[in-house]
Amino acid sequence: MNLHALRIFTNVAKLGGITAAANKMLLSQPAVTIQIRKLESEIGAKLIEGKGRGIQLTPEGKFLYEQGMRLFYLEAQIDERLGKFLAKEEKIHIASSYIPINYILPSIIAAYKLANPHIEFFVSLGNVKSVEEQVLNYEVDFGFVVQNKMGHPDLQFEKIVDIPFWFVVHPSHSLANQTVSIYELSNEDFIYRERGSSTLDLLESVFYTYNCPLPKLGLQMQGLHESIKVVEAGYGMTLAPSYSVTESISNGKLARVYIERANIQQSLFICTRKSDIEGHPFIQYLKENLNAVN
Repeated sequence: MNLHALRIFTNVAKLGGITAAANKMLLSQPAVTIQIRKLESEIGAKLIEGKGRGIQLTPEGKFLYEQGMRLFYLEAQIDERLGKFLAKEEKIHIASSYIPINYILPSIIAAYKLANPHIEFFVSLGNVKSVEEQVLNYEVDFGFVVQNKMGHPDLQFEKIVDIPFWFVVHPSHSLANQTVSIYELSNEDFIYRERGSSTLDLLESVFYTYNCPLPKLGLQMQGLHESIKVVEAGYGMTLAPSYSVTESISNGKLARVYIERANIQQSLFICTRKSDIEGHPFIQYLKENLNAVN
């Protein structure tokens, strides 16, 4: 495959038009069009269709765009790593969902940085889906996600610890510190997380497992911290990882609702690409020191 033509195509797809891609790549519009046509002829499929003043990718075009972006992300990563190797520098790019980045990684990153002051860390926050995409697209070295189901088939997930999840309410709630069946929660006003959140996936799977109706939607909040704050203010119930609510329970801002015969938890996974051969030293360090944060 002509990589020059592929690079032009990915720019057209990313920028949404031939004119924008031509301007960015300092090419004429006819030159860009010719390369797109040559690429379509080479692979035997139409990649782009006109849509108003812009373009629309065909299914084949969308597939090729995604694969091309991964290829060029990898190319950029090779260039960056080679430069760091020659300059004796090291950078670690991590993507993480909310729970690891707030309750597990900070102390381990700090200790690793103190032991290796020359290493630079770049850590980004996202939900499970966005973390998987960043790892898959070579935007980061690896990711950390908390979930109860496996993700993309091109990624490898290694479980390193289980995290308990608790139902919590305000201490004045009628179910505070009570032990109830899961069915009794269906009529409660609940703080739901946003779609794409692993906590929402867990909530749904728990109620589906017991063939029980989901709780009433009281509010939907984007963010674990925000959901907890609403419950602390006196409204509703939410499901949260134990790491995030232990202090509030100790301080009397929240109370648990105990569920009969239900052990609710999710697992913390390290997410890497299956194509990666060597393990990263930071991952080994994390495994050896994880008990310090539990």
